[in-house]
Amino acid sequence: MYLRIPNLLSEEGLQFVDQLVAASQFVDGSATTGAPTKSAKNNLQIDLADNPNREKFLQMMSTAVNANPAMRAAALPRRMSSPLLSKYEQGMSYGWHIDNPIMSSMGSPIRTDIACTVFLSDSSSYEGGELVVRTSSGDMRVKFNRGDAFIYPATSRHQVLEVTSGERLAIVFWIQSMVSDAGKRETLHDLSIAYDRVMQESPKSEALQIIQRAQTNLLRRWGQV
Repeated sequence: MYLRIPNLLSEEGLQFVDQLVAASQFVDGSATTGAPTKSAKNNLQIDLADNPNREKFLQMMSTAVNANPAMRAAALPRRMSSPLLSKYEQGMSYGWHIDNPIMSSMGSPIRTDIACTVFLSDSSSYEGGELVVRTSSGDMRVKFNRGDAFIYPATSRHQVLEVTSGERLAIVFWIQSMVSDAGKRETLHDLSIAYDRVMQESPKSEALQIIQRAQTNLLRRWGQV
């Protein structure tokens, strides 16, 4: 599933991130990737290890993910990785790669089912820097508004094109879903959309109860908690 999540971060959340970025030091981003992709990664990241606002930032991101109805319905989040704050200056890029299947979250391993990019820069403030995700029907280019997020299967090959002017700031993290199979997650997401639409049009209908029964029983069968 490839999905835009509008306004994952509120204006208040964006202002907090702006302050965090302004008060932090960026380091070489290749330090946080494995040997196969190290040569492809040319960006900067904030080292949050000793940052006094680290815990507040992690809590804000966790709350934003778990409180967003569209994110919950599409990703069915169980756990998430520690978010990375990245910056691409002019000339920087990240070549084609696939994310690691297992990453660390607060010292414990998580399976990376879903990748998420949250855009922090105004799309008109930089040229290039599109996230490109390879799908079965062709390459998808993504460059969204400030605060918007994009989720996609972490199994996808993807890259960040070279920034030709300006500066691209983003938050990147990964989600372990309660449902590991991408096709099953998509089925549950379709049922969630159908439920919401029938709820609006006919909240007392038998059809609504049938959709809810299918949705909850499939999640009970497929979910891992």
